[in-house]
Amino acid sequence: MKRIFQIILPAVFALTFTACDKVEGPYKKDTTGGGGNDTTLVRKVLVEDYTGHKCGNCPRASKALYDLKAIYGDRLIIMAVHAGTFATVFPPGAPYYTYDFRNPTGVELDTDFGISVAGNPNGMVNRREVNGSVIVSSTQWADEVATVLTSTAPVPASITIETTYNSVTRELQADIKTKFFEDLSDAYRLSVYMLEDSIVNWQKDYDVTPNDVPDYVHREVLRGSMNGTYGDIVTNTAAGSESDFTFNATLGTDWNENKMYILAFLHNDTTREIIQVEQKHVEP
Repeated sequence: MKRIFQIILPAVFALTFTACDKVEGPYKKDTTGGGGNDTTLVRKVLVEDYTGHKCGNCPRASKALYDLKAIYGDRLIIMAVHAGTFATVFPPGAPYYTYDFRNPTGVELDTDFGISVAGNPNGMVNRREVNGSVIVSSTQWADEVATVLTSTAPVPASITIETTYNSVTRELQADIKTKFFEDLSDAYRLSVYMLEDSIVNWQKDYDVTPNDVPDYVHREVLRGSMNGTYGDIVTNTAAGSESDFTFNATLGTDWNENKMYILAFLHNDTTREIIQVEQKHVEP
């Protein structure tokens, strides 16, 4: 199955597109989530860190999360979602907090799941329910990541990502392949997001003095979706079935093409629980 999607990023978030002044590419890079073949399937987990540049406790949570990353490596995938009160911006001309990290996908996720209303730092681990709620406190992330990654249940699916990027037009193409290794009767969706790593800008941090840090490094920030907030239905979910998808987007002019990632994950259409996730660096 081959499906083609084209994304136009909303103007309301002031994303404009332009060409670079040098001709390079296109380039193709690929990676496979879930191990890449039928015999070495690897279970991976997604932690969604809901944050904001005016959240003084959020850097501590982020640091703890990347300490976990040092333990689990590529099996732990992280996405920072800037949304809610802590992510609002000051008017142009203010000395700090004028850069807007928000985007429609992150705002919709935060609204639907009620994360920032519950207070940050909070997040989700594979969007699994924990004690009746998908919202997981940052102090619980380590336990929940361990729970997912030590599961002895069969790994149900794998994801392969291949990217093509043209640095002249700033057009990005993601080719995604899903393969199922278990018969799954529920409906499942594929979501494909774009992340940017290492954005240097202001951040409030209660663990340092002064609290307002001008050169804080914001890690793996959600920039938007390539196929909508909740993605597309995957019709082939029987054991052994494969599906191919193609998505296209144009990078915003203030996005660093050298720090972009594609994040793809499969999730239950009803419960939203994620069953497999993969991430791929886009190399220009």
